[in-house]
Amino acid sequence: MNISVMQNHELNMSSLDFLNDYINPARQEANEPSVQYKDFIVRVIDETDKSHEEIFLMDSTGGRKRQMVNLSYDDMMLVGMRESKAVRKNVLVKLRELSQPSSTLPASFADALQLAADQAREIETQNKQLMLNAPKVDFAERIAKVDRGMTLGKFAKAVNLGPRKIFAVLRDMKILISGCQGYNLPMQQYIENGCFVVRQSTYGPENDRIANTTLITGKGELWLTKKLIKAGVLKAVAV
Repeated sequence: MNISVMQNHELNMSSLDFLNDYINPARQEANEPSVQYKDFIVRVIDETDKSHEEIFLMDSTGGRKRQMVNLSYDDMMLVGMRESKAVRKNVLVKLRELSQPSSTLPASFADALQLAADQAREIETQNKQLMLNAPKVDFAERIAKVDRGMTLGKFAKAVNLGPRKIFAVLRDMKILISGCQGYNLPMQQYIENGCFVVRQSTYGPENDRIANTTLITGKGELWLTKKLIKAGVLKAVAV
């Protein structure tokens, strides 16, 4: 698998789901034996360099504890690269179908700020209209349907930060959830103030599983850029 296909999508999936819904089905189609989870998780941790804090325990069907990690799009690509050519190709196609391209990446930091300002106005207008059209719809249902916004990976690239670093920084700043439940999703307060939205998509053989993607809105880009500059993570530039 050519490493150039790796992109900064913020899809999250458990290591168990990735094995059951992607790796093993692809192996079966290629007439290769399935992988047992106890062997797969060792490979996953080795390939992705997950820290001890990122590994959590879940009860198995037999009642025993099993190690599990949440995998990003890039993590899944890294793990998939260790498979055979036929399996890699199958997994890549399915991951590309699962990930939905977002807006065009700004060419510079200044362009990113301008785009953020434009998007902030659009988001504010859309949110006002949403409140008028659906006053009785639950907030969580509304945000799940919002498609506007930029992935954090693209935002990180626009401000010259790596995608892994932006997630680590935002977890440290208590902007993203660091626990296994809701890992890398925004804290509720930052969704409610319009800085982030959560896009949901389905995956799996029967499309019965849900993947959450964190998107930062135009308003959020302006707010987060200022916050990162104040924290010393970014340097202020003339725009």
